[in-house]
Amino acid sequence: MHWDPGPYWDWSHYFDLMKAPFHSTGTPQTGLVTIDPDYATNQPAFIGCNQQPPGVPKPVPPAVPCPLRASSSVILRTAPSPDAPLVNDRGLRPNGTPDTMYVSDHGARASAGQTYALADVQGDWTAIWYLGQKAWFLNPASAPTAKWAQGFVVTPKPGRATIPVYGRAYPEQAAYPATIPYQSISPLQYTFPAGQRYALGGVLPGEYYRAVSFDGSAPGDRTVVRGENRYVQIQFGHRVMFANLDDVLILPAAVGAPQ
Repeated sequence: MHWDPGPYWDWSHYFDLMKAPFHSTGTPQTGLVTIDPDYATNQPAFIGCNQQPPGVPKPVPPAVPCPLRASSSVILRTAPSPDAPLVNDRGLRPNGTPDTMYVSDHGARASAGQTYALADVQGDWTAIWYLGQKAWFLNPASAPTAKWAQGFVVTPKPGRATIPVYGRAYPEQAAYPATIPYQSISPLQYTFPAGQRYALGGVLPGEYYRAVSFDGSAPGDRTVVRGENRYVQIQFGHRVMFANLDDVLILPAAVGAPQ
């Protein structure tokens, strides 16, 4: 749930140093895009570098424009236009208002290296599925801000209008021993509607690691609880989230991708 290291961190260079550079693995027909703007020339007009994030209980000066500097983030809008409002992150703004260009407001941005399911293309603009909505970013062929990718996507099973998403992939109650309290499986405030697709990061079992004391003296401490239920990890927004494997279909991203 963090926004660090922030929009000015050079993710592309970081992965270059790890000998794992971002590169195109697909075509416009393969259904996925990996965000990767040119770091030096990509300079979004953020505000508020002079103050603490919203909600900090102390007087702060009015937000002012940040100095323009290189960024690995692209800005996401509700329509293919530079004048369109930013998309809404319901977790940050439950009332549905658009997110902002505040430097710590990560609700309407995607970062280099993140791979999303393609939703649409119009001219120089590309849309991805993002937090239950279509989100547009500027991606001209002359100066692309994303690379085509291939892989798999997940979508709700037929007959399901919407399915829940989770911030943690916890096991079912029956998997817990008596020494470890059950951790409830609570969905996030976001929804995953029918017809939308999200990039698959992997399939994994429900799991919880019990660690509530420094020395392991608490009952059940330093124990991994694994269950029978299984989840899919998806790139749902700025952060990865999870959906129950029983709720989704896994498809090659090229199947049903926008053409």
